[in-house]
Amino acid sequence: MTEKNHHTPSLGADIRFLGNLLGEIITEQHGTEALELVETVRIAAKNRRAGDEQAARTLIETITAQDLDHKRILIKAFSNYFQLINIAEDQQRIRVLRQRERENQQKESIDDAVRRLKEHGFTAARVADLLAKLSIRLVLTAHPTEAKRKHVLVKLHQIADLLALNDRTDLLFHEKYRIDNTIRAKIEELWQTRPTRPTRATVADEVDYGIHFITTVIMDVCVAIYNDLRLILQKYYPEHDWADLPPLLRFASWVGGDRDGNPNVTADVTLETLAQQRAAALHIYLKDIEYLYSHLTQTIDEANVSEALADTIAFRPEFATHYHHELYRQKLFLIREKLQANDYATSQELLDDLVLIEESLKANKGYYSSRGTLSRLILKVRLFGLHIVPLDIREDARLHAEALHELFKTYKVADDYLALSEEEKQRLLTEEIDNPRPLFPVEVTGFSEITTRIINTWRMIAQAHRDYEKAVIDSVIASMSQHPSDILTLLLFAKEVGVQNDVDVVPLFETIDDLHNAADTMKVLFGNPQYRRHLQNRRMRQQIMLGYSDSGKDGGYLSSNWNLYVAQQKLAVMCDQEGVQLELFHGRGGSIGRGGGPTNRAILSQPPASMKSGRIKITEQGEVIAYRYSNLEIARRHLHQVLNAALIAVGAPEITDVHPAWRDTMDFLAEAGWLAFRKFVYETPGFLEYWNLATPIDALSLLPIGSRPAKRTKGGGFESIRAIPWVFSWMQSRTLIPSWYSVGHALERYCQQHPDGMSTLRAMYRQWPFFNALIDNAQLDVAKADMGIAEQYAALVTDTALRDKIFGEIRAEHARACRMITEIIEKNDIMETMPVIKTSIERRNPYVDPLNFIQVALLRQFRTMTPNDSEYESILKALFATINGIAAGMKTTG
Repeated sequence: MTEKNHHTPSLGADIRFLGNLLGEIITEQHGTEALELVETVRIAAKNRRAGDEQAARTLIETITAQDLDHKRILIKAFSNYFQLINIAEDQQRIRVLRQRERENQQKESIDDAVRRLKEHGFTAARVADLLAKLSIRLVLTAHPTEAKRKHVLVKLHQIADLLALNDRTDLLFHEKYRIDNTIRAKIEELWQTRPTRPTRATVADEVDYGIHFITTVIMDVCVAIYNDLRLILQKYYPEHDWADLPPLLRFASWVGGDRDGNPNVTADVTLETLAQQRAAALHIYLKDIEYLYSHLTQTIDEANVSEALADTIAFRPEFATHYHHELYRQKLFLIREKLQANDYATSQELLDDLVLIEESLKANKGYYSSRGTLSRLILKVRLFGLHIVPLDIREDARLHAEALHELFKTYKVADDYLALSEEEKQRLLTEEIDNPRPLFPVEVTGFSEITTRIINTWRMIAQAHRDYEKAVIDSVIASMSQHPSDILTLLLFAKEVGVQNDVDVVPLFETIDDLHNAADTMKVLFGNPQYRRHLQNRRMRQQIMLGYSDSGKDGGYLSSNWNLYVAQQKLAVMCDQEGVQLELFHGRGGSIGRGGGPTNRAILSQPPASMKSGRIKITEQGEVIAYRYSNLEIARRHLHQVLNAALIAVGAPEITDVHPAWRDTMDFLAEAGWLAFRKFVYETPGFLEYWNLATPIDALSLLPIGSRPAKRTKGGGFESIRAIPWVFSWMQSRTLIPSWYSVGHALERYCQQHPDGMSTLRAMYRQWPFFNALIDNAQLDVAKADMGIAEQYAALVTDTALRDKIFGEIRAEHARACRMITEIIEKNDIMETMPVIKTSIERRNPYVDPLNFIQVALLRQFRTMTPNDSEYESILKALFATINGIAAGMKTTG
């Protein structure tokens, strides 16, 4: 039942309130028997968690006895419950954040960072220099790890807004009644809405999804962040003028630009994406212009305008009657007309027009009128331009090499480019970059699909620069970069279309070996005369991307994280020696196994030298986008944390050097972890068979949540599998081995071989931000992993010997990781250092469990069927729904 009296806001009250409403909807839709079934399963799952073996049997028997329709009711009930719990938890987090801010006790905030800088002796001038140096770019990606549809996200956002209204203590009875019933209606809509897409998402769908978050939350929250920063700077340094802040925080996107392994992202698709982004920008700006047009009604009879503004206003007949003497409205009329006709050639032209109005108002006693909507619009245009966000272009370096091979062979430059030594490749590429003779054909006919695609992509970049402005595409990335020739190839292609001075050419180092060799690769490149000229044209700045996902899949959690750290350190030192400003681009995923975790802790745990230039890029992937940017307050908190970390990392780092013994320790742990991970995943006979049977990877590969295939290339073995489905599948089965397997093994071996090993590890945990984050992130996924549920999935493996061998090793390593981590953090249980998250996991577990049991039952049934069977599509659809529900319950996908 719904509570009748207005309650004091609390998490428990919100969960009960939303849970009661959901119960009403279940009863409304399917009767009291359906609600009773849900309650029976919920209680059995809860009692099973408490150790009741009979409850465990009851849970399995009850689920097994249900037909598909009743299984679907259970799936929808628990899935929607998690969506609502997530909203309630977000609302509680907002309450806590607001209270802390009210009491000036908000840690990891901009205020906290600026205060710290002042305590470290920073003057206003020095802070201003630091801000001018800082460049943070957060990059939205289209990686397919968001299981929810946009329509579902919109409904959840509406419920969140309504729940926030419920926090008001002065609500009248009719207001409370209206809010409750509107929430009830939204939950009903959710119940009757398919949670996953009926068809695979297209690139256009993904573009629309990205634009939705940018235009509904990100643009507004960025304006709020800059205003927060300005107020905080004025608080600590009132003597300085902070009116004009540099663009230190911006966004970019891969959506519609990332073609790595995605044949659906063509040159035409990218141009269409840019057109969609331009249309969205015009729509946003026109709304603000309309508002200003209605409000800036000052007349020259009462207040002058600047001569500079008046000179830009071309007379129109309607001005004589409708806008007589209202020069601001006349100017806004002209701006609106140009926006509607899409006549602004560059973002700067629009900005110049808006600044003219602002400066005129300020100069003629209209200071307050110049603030508000006008100042916010000016800031939006400065940060987002007419393109909203720049698109990064990414393609596989191996495809670039294949295209070169074909071009060189066709034009008799080299018979077999791929067979050349690396030194010969570099020599040939250097000559070609300096060669004025075109390499690309006038007409792309008679070439392979790959070569045609590569040529069209580069010509599209040049066309985009002509049609829009150079800012729309300013980075081109080669994934799986391994050698200097891979980056020289980018420069050659850029030269071919005339954009070599207008884009960053960016290597992406992904595997453990490539990370190990990254600094040497770049040093060779920096010594190349043609590349050095490119660097000079790019103001001696080099962007280098590091891959967290594939390095984790390649060598396991410990090896990946340490090799990433060492690569950053080596690159930073080498770039400094070469006089190059390093901008590291961190390709972090949403889950711990792909480099996920709190962004601010990730920034602070980097080698101090890696942030010397003040420049950093970080991906925001998949479900992380919705989690961080569905709610304005949550987004504001996230960006406060990011700016806090960046200001501290560049201006006042916690640690400036790492004890040599700690480096030796990490070398040992990374090597031991790598050996154990490779032995288990790559060398254990039957491991792939186990993975395919003991996780829902087969269903995941069919789930229509992204436009990109699960593999980089057709066919191929385990190496060609993308890291996302690899992590996603283990997350669904509650095993999560990508983020913790081999951690316990490595830690235990270290302590066995070093008598003072545990004291060393504890000191590292207490004093070294990198190791602290490393252990805490592993701890989180060790806590989320559940061997009891994982065993249910293991039962899907019919080969008893294989099942016992592999699952036995997983269970043993999980216990080992739990034991070693708790010893390091000096607690009795996992997650004692993170009580809020621990409570959230414990609250969710009894409700996720039924979905896992249902998924196992459906997988067993699904795997006996063929696509021709009558129930195949229905079973598959139900499986998709369980995937969506478990993802909501775990708050993580891949």
